[in-house]
Amino acid sequence: MWGRILTKLFALFGMTLTCVACYGVEYTEYREEFSASGRVVDSDGNPIPGIRASVANNHTTTDDNGWFFIRGYNTGVYFMDVDGEENGGSFKSRTITTQSTPFIDLGDVVLYRVGEEEPASEQSAADDTNDNL
Repeated sequence: MWGRILTKLFALFGMTLTCVACYGVEYTEYREEFSASGRVVDSDGNPIPGIRASVANNHTTTDDNGWFFIRGYNTGVYFMDVDGEENGGSFKSRTITTQSTPFIDLGDVVLYRVGEEEPASEQSAADDTNDNL
């Protein structure tokens, strides 16, 4: 009796190994979802519409008042002017990296126009792998 039971268990175990070997096992790394919101403004505090905010492969565009909300699986938000002069000028891109947290309100994110001088405090933050919040 034990012989038959063991034979069936080994047969089942062997078929399971064969299936795993042939088809593989899907590996999924757990990554906590990250979301961010805020408002993109120019150096005078005016909202900038049409700025692309990106987290990994997810993108959104700021609304007419400069507001955005985005989520993804990363802890950094990349801002880029995709429409050039249509939103009041060409703006420099900016990346903001954050600590690992599920949600963060970035508040006002200042983008400077191409050719516009940035304050020294902003330049040092940009040189130090951008902003770390």
